[in-house]
Amino acid sequence: MNFNLYLFGKNKGTYNQYPDDYTSSILASLCSDVTSSKAIIVRNQNLMHYIYAENLGNSNVIGVCLIFNKAYIKNVSKIFNYLRELIESTLLKQGKIIRYNNQGDIEFATTNISDDVKSFDYVKTLVNSKLDSDNNYFGVTELTTTYNGLHNSEIVDGNTANSEIIKLQQKFNKITIDYKKGIEEDLTKKVISGLQIQIYNLNTKINNQNQKISKLEKAKKQYKKVMFLFIVLLCSCGGLYFLYTTLDETEKNLQNTTERLNTATDSIGSLNNILTQKQNTIISLKNEVREERLQKEAAQSSLENIQSNCPFIITGTSCSLSSGEYTIRCFSEKSGTRSFKVKVIEEKTGRVYTEKSVSEYMDSGTRSVTLYFNRSFNTSDWYTFEIWVGNKIVGGSRH
Repeated sequence: MNFNLYLFGKNKGTYNQYPDDYTSSILASLCSDVTSSKAIIVRNQNLMHYIYAENLGNSNVIGVCLIFNKAYIKNVSKIFNYLRELIESTLLKQGKIIRYNNQGDIEFATTNISDDVKSFDYVKTLVNSKLDSDNNYFGVTELTTTYNGLHNSEIVDGNTANSEIIKLQQKFNKITIDYKKGIEEDLTKKVISGLQIQIYNLNTKINNQNQKISKLEKAKKQYKKVMFLFIVLLCSCGGLYFLYTTLDETEKNLQNTTERLNTATDSIGSLNNILTQKQNTIISLKNEVREERLQKEAAQSSLENIQSNCPFIITGTSCSLSSGEYTIRCFSEKSGTRSFKVKVIEEKTGRVYTEKSVSEYMDSGTRSVTLYFNRSFNTSDWYTFEIWVGNKIVGGSRH
């Protein structure tokens, strides 16, 4: 498909795009008033511009522009839905061009889009594959009308029917479609915000428990001082008693002293019980703090797992070596374009016998993908089929 692709946006209020050419006058002005998400169709001579942009928050805007020469899109809603999915599912989830930071906000991965040409080329390959495979789906049609040279425009909302937008393309050289919601509705961001609130609440509980422990430690020290003073007082009383008693009353006084000592022993035992209770309370509070910390670590682990994206899960494979046909059964939680590679290892040599790269749009749910290898296989030999996503093996089989 013959088209030009542009990625553009505002990073902390500063505009940049890639590639940077005459289109900057059109694309830069679009970034100035994007509140949620917006699409624009612009005709300039025989060039049709299909532009989609979203507000990421914190003075950040991301946009995609497709330019067709002597062709226009009939299914406008489908092309803009695809561009929205390209931003929200492909770029954001894979951390290409834009990503989530530790606070759950969306930011640009690099200062300028041109700093990551590799990601730009990856996006262009995805778009080209989509347009080639779903040409009729988007309704790419030859542009037969003559440009009238007038600079007129029309603004509609995101609920406008596709048939109405097609008519407007014939009358106006600029059509703005204003959508009421954008990437701020993304479920992943809401989950991250929820986990951050949980972590904040757990930290608050931990601080409160630490304050209680500190108070109990101080109380424990006070009880020890009271016990020491009480024992000193008892000893002083006993000494004074023996100094001021007569020999005739020794036996009686000894009995009284014994009773007093028993009472003091009971008091000491009571204080020891109180200390034991306080120590048990401290141990219990420390256990609660430990549990709160474990919950915090679990919440942080959940946060990290959300930010790592697994595009699909391999549920089974089958192979026919005689026909060179290899079928993969997989499950995808969300719809989107999935890119992966299948390497075939010849076991008797340990070398890569052949490999095949695939970039295919998958609907959510379970589906099968069948690959056909042009190279013939020896059915008497064993081969290992490895399924790679990026630099990770996600599945495979031996045949």
